[in-house]
Amino acid sequence: MTIEQKKREDEKTPQRRCLCCRGNGKKVDLLRFVVVDGVICFDLRKKLPGRGYYVCAQRHCIEKAFANGFKRVLKRDPSSLGSDAEAFIASVVLPGLRKRYTELLQSGYASHQLLIGSDSVEEAAKSDALGCYILATDASESTKKKYRLNAQRKGLPCVGLFDRAFYGQLFGKSDKVVLGWLRGSLCESFMPIEAAIRRLEGMREDNEMASDEGEG
Repeated sequence: MTIEQKKREDEKTPQRRCLCCRGNGKKVDLLRFVVVDGVICFDLRKKLPGRGYYVCAQRHCIEKAFANGFKRVLKRDPSSLGSDAEAFIASVVLPGLRKRYTELLQSGYASHQLLIGSDSVEEAAKSDALGCYILATDASESTKKKYRLNAQRKGLPCVGLFDRAFYGQLFGKSDKVVLGWLRGSLCESFMPIEAAIRRLEGMREDNEMASDEGEG
């Protein structure tokens, strides 16, 4: 895809405005909250009825929403959320995002859009069918370097939040180190969830790590 084609695709993507910073962003990249029976609820799948209030998947925006934004929405103090924004992120937002992350991986495996194992991932990469690499966090340094450089050359994300045991157990298999998404809607849904978890947990972005590998 050329830069111009990507720009046109981005223009077609639904946009929403953050409740706190007032910046516009892609709907898929923002977190959605709705009011249900007078209570602010995190709408993980963005499907709950009613008006949605969008917040950037950044700690500072969630903290501002917690401090003032939700109060404006409810026109009262949102006491049901508790008193600590950090606790809200840790007990509500992150567990929800991790649950969605797992659901998408399982859906991808069931629909054959998620590839497991280096052979199938590398074959898809050769045919330009691959949309994203996933590496277990405890992969060897040589494996990480190999796939991050491959991803950099092909202009693909190289991500991964959990260890090899997690990815293996998720599919009832032995430990899995290398996975990959085929291009498609599930991959597109997965990437914002991965990025949101990474930001909220203070993890480095995959492009920063790939850049470091290239400089080394």
